[in-house]
Amino acid sequence: MEASPRLGTLGRLHRLLRSNWITSTGMALMTLAVLAFATIAVMHGMGGAWAGPYVGIVATIAVPLLFVLGLVLVPAGLLLYRRQLNERLNALSDRPLYLARAVVVLTAVNFAAVGTVGYTGVHYMESVQFCGKACHTVMEPEYVAFQRSPHSRVECVKCHIAPGAQGFIEAKLNGTKQLLGVFLDNYERPIPTPVHNLADARVTCEQCHWPEKYLGTKLKVKPHFRSDEAVSGYTNVLLMRTGGTRPDGKAVGIHWHTHPEASIEYVASDPQRTQIPWLRVVKPDGTHETFAVPGTAHDAPPAGELRRMDCNDCHNRSAHAFELPGDALDVAFANGLLPRDLPFLKQRALAALEAEWTRDNAAEGIRQQLQTAYAQDGGIDELRRRKLEAAIPQVVDIWLRNLWPERKLGWNAYPDLATHFGCFRCHDGQHATPAGRVIFGPKRLPDGLPIRDGSCDKCHVVLSENEEDPAILDTFGLHR
Repeated sequence: MEASPRLGTLGRLHRLLRSNWITSTGMALMTLAVLAFATIAVMHGMGGAWAGPYVGIVATIAVPLLFVLGLVLVPAGLLLYRRQLNERLNALSDRPLYLARAVVVLTAVNFAAVGTVGYTGVHYMESVQFCGKACHTVMEPEYVAFQRSPHSRVECVKCHIAPGAQGFIEAKLNGTKQLLGVFLDNYERPIPTPVHNLADARVTCEQCHWPEKYLGTKLKVKPHFRSDEAVSGYTNVLLMRTGGTRPDGKAVGIHWHTHPEASIEYVASDPQRTQIPWLRVVKPDGTHETFAVPGTAHDAPPAGELRRMDCNDCHNRSAHAFELPGDALDVAFANGLLPRDLPFLKQRALAALEAEWTRDNAAEGIRQQLQTAYAQDGGIDELRRRKLEAAIPQVVDIWLRNLWPERKLGWNAYPDLATHFGCFRCHDGQHATPAGRVIFGPKRLPDGLPIRDGSCDKCHVVLSENEEDPAILDTFGLHR
């Protein structure tokens, strides 16, 4: 019985793919890739060990590459054996074959499959899991800090990749360069910041945040603890003049720096942007003032990148903040994670945190150092011993989430510029116009230490400082 036309076409197509070993190998690779992708996708959906980042890399990168290799081999074999094609096909069958039609059908099917898998791969490579875990040998510190940040539910690409095709292409080209650095193991340690090719804040941060919004004044309560035997506490209470653009159009407070109708341009003398010798304030009417430190010319920007200040120039660690040891301990004491009735606990925990450890021996080293410190005092009672054993993991966790010595990432490797350290880059009392008008900053004592004066009140008002039990907290109903 004669085969149906459909079966005959499939049969001829099958013989075409068997006409030479190269084409046959290519078809076999494509078949294996499709089957592997389907199997991994099902297993990945089952969770457990199959839900890890490396399984995703295999499913979205390795398997598609295997498929593409097969896709290339199929037409390559037909091209190389084109002069022997009829002879080979006649040996398999004397039925006529329409080569062009078969190639078009195969190409259409293959491109559809590759497009689907490719889209899945691109989507996965934009996920937080891929950025933070698949590249964990490089990005683990940033990923750990990201998980504790206020932006932990924001996808990495929302801040690191500008919207649109241009941003996508630039990101993939930059990613290829970074991938090469990982393979060659020649990437910088620690990872340098700021990211100089980071997308402009106006197309990333400002998609969620509103720079024109008037935020007014915010109350900030900051508990601290001393390193004395009693781990005595004190609290600083401030009114932060966050400000913004008022309904009358005037920009006030700290967020004046991002007034949408004005701009602050500056040149930093170091790649980290921590030293700013020259800046220019351009006002809405087009006039401008130039400020510079002694020894720097005013008339033209010095050598370096001329940058317009945006959110990232102060909020440089908003999604990847690393703590200082004293600040981290203060937070732990304030939240009740560390007991204050263990004598000198802050002092001893601080010493343990600042000792030289590796990622492998830090946990045990910190444990032994704290246990030894209290044993030298003659020991502690059973209740305090249990408190010490509960406190040790908290101290270890502070170390582990902030330090990676093998990557040269130590304490304060990434300073937070949304602090006095960042403000004093310009507000240091040294930047002045040619006429001598100085940007307000703290006054200095003869030994160079800053003191608070009225100019600081333009950014914050100190309601209580170094008080153990500030009465102002009762006024606000915030007594602790």
